[in-house]
Amino acid sequence: MRYNLLGRTGEKVSALGCGTMWFARMTQAETDLALNHALDMGVTYFDCARSYGDAEIKVGKAIGHRRDQFFMATKAAGRDRKTAARQIDESLKRLGTDRIDLIQLHYVNHQSELDEAVGPGGAMEAAQRAREAGKVGHIGITGHRPEKLADWLSTGLFETVLFHLSPVQPFAARDLLPAAKTLGVGTMAMRPVGSGLLADARGALRYVASQRVDVIVSGLTSPEIVDENIRTLEEPVADDEAARLVEWVDELGSNDCRRCNYCTCPVGIEIPDAMISEPVARRGRLSDAGRKTWEKAIEAVGKCYGHTPCQTQPICESKCPYDLRIRQLMLKVAGAAPARA
Repeated sequence: MRYNLLGRTGEKVSALGCGTMWFARMTQAETDLALNHALDMGVTYFDCARSYGDAEIKVGKAIGHRRDQFFMATKAAGRDRKTAARQIDESLKRLGTDRIDLIQLHYVNHQSELDEAVGPGGAMEAAQRAREAGKVGHIGITGHRPEKLADWLSTGLFETVLFHLSPVQPFAARDLLPAAKTLGVGTMAMRPVGSGLLADARGALRYVASQRVDVIVSGLTSPEIVDENIRTLEEPVADDEAARLVEWVDELGSNDCRRCNYCTCPVGIEIPDAMISEPVARRGRLSDAGRKTWEKAIEAVGKCYGHTPCQTQPICESKCPYDLRIRQLMLKVAGAAPARA
């Protein structure tokens, strides 16, 4: 296992980290097995969130007795001080610990959300007070819009940033990482295999590693996955391999969706999954799990053509921060055919 300094925090953490969202779907016994094996193999960075169902509780039960062996990160989604303070205390209790190494203001995607969180009476005050009280070690931010995150890091308020980075969402490599590295902000890349979309999981992990992030936060849900991830990342990515990986990512293509999830679909299309999966599906590069995600995402796609309110001003496009031509792609996928009765 390789270890990196987490930006200017001064904390040394494993280059491979464990995301815990998936443990909400698993049993306690499965969680115990996966997390303890990850610790035994040298994984020291664990990322959770109050909003991940009962994941915090399971994590606390699984490895709480080994608390001095790992770095625990979690998140507060509240924007005001009172809500965020309550969420921090709830996370401490659920994790069974008296300290959180990193608290992150969670899922900040719009300027208005940041303004509320860092303004008077905002969540930042709760995080800072928790840090002063010794409940929290460091303060970070998470979000799905890398160019916005890059701007917000310049405030100097955040020591770390958590973001999507994968071959199907490579935007942070250009829009966020240069700013984070310049400012000494710790970088954690989540969903490196695109939430399991890609058949070439090894290539996806190697691509993310080539971008020199501090931690790759992967879904280490079994001892086998832990071992495979460690083997994949054992050797550093040389410059020539990094260049080939970038060419591969460019060849995969993209519909520019960042999965900020502000779009909505009145007929039930899972728009982010559809937008992100489509180029990979078109090139036959989906994993078995990715194929299921793609098929579910477009189950209702035929209804797009006949939905009258969206014919002049698609609801999804009016909410998209990137002005993506979502309806045009959905009609292309559907063959521009109306849904059958």
